[in-house]
Order: sequence, then structure tokens, then C-alpha cells
Amino acid sequence: MDTIDKLQGLIIEEIKEKLDQPNNALFHKVHSIENKNRLKQLYVRIIHCTNQYDIINSVENITSVHGKNALRYQQNYDAAIKYIAQEFRGKTLEIFGIKSARIVDVFTFEPIEIHMQTGRLDLIFRDETGACYHVEEQRNMTEDDFYRCCIYHFQAARQYTLAMTDILLISGQKHNLPERIQTKSGYYEPVIIDLTSKDGLKRLRGIKEEILKGNYDNLIELIFLPLYGDIKKEERQDLAKSVISYEIGLLKKDQIYEKLVILTLIMCNKILDTQTLHNFYEEAKNMLDILEIAREDGEQTGLNQGMLQNSREMLMEALKKQFNVIPARFVETIKSIDQIETLKSLFWQALECDNHNTFEKQLMFATA
Repeated sequence: MDTIDKLQGLIIEEIKEKLDQPNNALFHKVHSIENKNRLKQLYVRIIHCTNQYDIINSVENITSVHGKNALRYQQNYDAAIKYIAQEFRGKTLEIFGIKSARIVDVFTFEPIEIHMQTGRLDLIFRDETGACYHVEEQRNMTEDDFYRCCIYHFQAARQYTLAMTDILLISGQKHNLPERIQTKSGYYEPVIIDLTSKDGLKRLRGIKEEILKGNYDNLIELIFLPLYGDIKKEERQDLAKSVISYEIGLLKKDQIYEKLVILTLIMCNKILDTQTLHNFYEEAKNMLDILEIAREDGEQTGLNQGMLQNSREMLMEALKKQFNVIPARFVETIKSIDQIETLKSLFWQALECDNHNTFEKQLMFATA
């Protein structure tokens, strides 16, 4: 069995352990991946998944580890959600043109049985009256998406409150679908906000003028500007670059929170290519704490620590699959390794070793 087959086997076994009734389509998807690096990245992601929703998204969006979703790491998104919650508490949903009471909470809803595409805004806002507003950004919405949103809506209503309003932010292609699903038992009619009808460049100029006058009330709208307009791909890319460049300029002057920049990068993950996103991130990274960047001895960052921990966990999971039981001495030694490349090398060797003794020799050699 070659390395790719072993990695595919490890992933499938992990999925079987986490799901009572896994869909065979997931296994077919795993078997279709023949790139070692992507399989390795997928294995790490599956290890950290806690429910069916996360597993399906990880498998079906595995190209994101090398594609346009490169900045869509879970810890980024979670921190961005906290920023949105912080920004909206005590305010209304006026930015969306929605009349609401003051917002008291913002959170995500992850359906167990329903798979929704990732890489977009998907939040529930609760106001002080107890009413909830499910806000979802839907790019290039199809009729299937509309029906899926309907199912998602009633599941969220059942879990939280019947006072649930859906707000669909339509971006990408101009919306030309029916705005209501009618059956003999009832209907689904969300509030549809067509972002394609808005002028992104004009609004960016307006926000700049507001900030020059000391008015920062509409900063949060910056994250949505790259989605405005019914424009060509190149024009949208230029708009996104203009927004992010402006945000970074404000960040350098300490006029905005760093999380606003990262959230905009996340929202642009399907607009800009990986290298462009990476370049923006590099320009701003020294000011970002979104990835819990914490200098250790002036050099090591929290991001590196996270990668190091992932590499350790990945190695130990591989050993667990190979040998069922990991000797305590292995665990202690692995925890002491602080070089990612060493852990990566040991991971591949673990997949090739047939017994404890063979791997222990490799481990002793790597740490000598």
C-alpha cells in the first residue's frame, strides 16, 4: 500500500469513527484526492472536526487549502465572528436596511443534517426583544440554494425561536429568482437584499468622507463592499483590492480594529487569488492578533505554535492508526519536538513503519 492509499485509509477511518452513518459520497471524494499534501491537510482538518457539518465541509472544500479559500481557516472565522458580535452589540441592523431592536448577541448556527456551502457570511443576530435574524450572504444564488435556505430557516427556527427572520444578501450574479416559496401548507419569504444593485466604489468614497469627518459608525460596511455591484470579475477584484488597501492604511494609523481587515480578506476569498490575499496579509500581519500572534523570545509566533501542535497531533494520530496504542515514551518525545519539519518527516515514516521498534529507531535518530 503506497502513502496516498494509507492517507486515504486514515481519513476514511477517522470519518467512520466520528459519524454513525457516513455518506459513501464522502469516501468517493476522499479516494479521488491523489495529492499527498492535500490529503495530509485534510487529515489534520478531519481530526479537529466535531460534527457532520464540519466533516462534509472539510472534504468537499479540500481544494481550499491551496485555492482561493486559503485564508478561510476556522480560527480566523471564529475570531471574525467575535469581532462582528462586538461591533453589532447595542446597535440595530440598519446597515442592511432592516428595522430591529438593539442587537444583544451574534452567533453561528451549524446544522447537523444540512450541508451548506462555506466561505461566506452566515450568522444569527438576536435583538433585545428575543427576535432573531439569520443573515446569510449567498453568491450566485440558484433555485436549489433558495430551497436549501428554506430548510435551514425552519431548522434554525425550531432550535432557537419562531421569531426568526431570514435575510439573504445576494452577491455575484444578479438575482432573478422568485422571492417566495409557496406550498399548500405555507410559504417561505425571506428578506432579500440585492447587493448587486449597490455601487461599491461610490460607497467606498462615501465611507472615506465620513471617516475624514471623524464618523466611524459605518466601518463594518467595508467588509461587504467587495460584494457590491453587478460588475465584471476584473472590476470586482479591483474593488476588493481598493477596499483592503484602504483598510490596511487605516490599520497602520491605528484607526480600525485589525479584525476588520481579516474579515474582509475572508469575505474576498472567492474574489481574489491566494497570492494576492497572502500579499495583503503579509503587509498587515505585524499588526494582526487575529491568529493569536504572540511573540515568544522575539521570534516565535502563535501561528507557528498552532502549526507545531497540529503537526504533533497529526503524527500521533498516524501512530494510533498504525499501532492502535502509542507508548507513553513516544508521546513525551513527540511533545518535546519543536521543529515542524522533523514532525512532518516522522509522520511520513510512521506510515511506512510496521512495528513500534522500527519507528522508535527513527524517533531516536530524529531527536538525537
